[in-house]
Amino acid sequence: MNDYIKFNEDRWNNVTNDYTEPLSHEEFEKVKINPLSVGLTVGKTVPKEWFDKANGKKILGLACGGGQQGPAFASKDYDVTIMDFSKSQLEKDEMVAKREGIKISTVQGDMTKPFPFENETFDIVFNPVSNAYIEDLENMYKEASRVLKKGGLLMVGFMNPWIYMYDADIVWDKPDEKLLLKYSLPFNSRKLEQEGKIQIDPEFGYEFSHTLEAQIRGQLKNGLAMIDFYESCDKRNRLSQYGNDYIATLCIKL
Repeated sequence: MNDYIKFNEDRWNNVTNDYTEPLSHEEFEKVKINPLSVGLTVGKTVPKEWFDKANGKKILGLACGGGQQGPAFASKDYDVTIMDFSKSQLEKDEMVAKREGIKISTVQGDMTKPFPFENETFDIVFNPVSNAYIEDLENMYKEASRVLKKGGLLMVGFMNPWIYMYDADIVWDKPDEKLLLKYSLPFNSRKLEQEGKIQIDPEFGYEFSHTLEAQIRGQLKNGLAMIDFYESCDKRNRLSQYGNDYIATLCIKL
């Protein structure tokens, strides 16, 4: 598969999961009256002090569609733009915005290509776990830095790469079977498919682990300085009993 991005886009346009269910009116009403609570990862919400460090409220939700986090930010008077490659996910933000009388700008775009924004546009770029669906992080971090204002914040959540070493079917669906250490890192489902070692399930699409060097140095070398991070666990995941399976980082543009 050469155009794995299109394959993954189609997956997100058609899949139903926790990240494709937009806020109901009742849920939105609760979001409005409670403190901002959004997640970069599963298992923990972003600390309030991360947002307190921002110089402004113009925010780009990067690969952040689905009608959940965008409306949460808009309810707290953020100037919200959501960029996602899935038209279906963006339509959910548009639906919630229209229903609730809030403003959310949506842009269909691909993280592996230049972002359709001017230099130094945003105070915050907010990127929940999504870069597991792109093979190369270079463009994503370069462009995220470019569109941030100086002093702007990049908030990113990503998978701890070690979880990709194990057979995912056993991890998620076969609790009685012994965990199987199966893949070397970095995990690259496109290459493994080419080698005939795996078959891609359309329900999940193509996934890629990335080295911590690619994730962390990828931010640092693009004019960003890391000022905080945390780890979290998805308790549905058998591997979480052995270690944290998510990482979130906070960087500031110098």
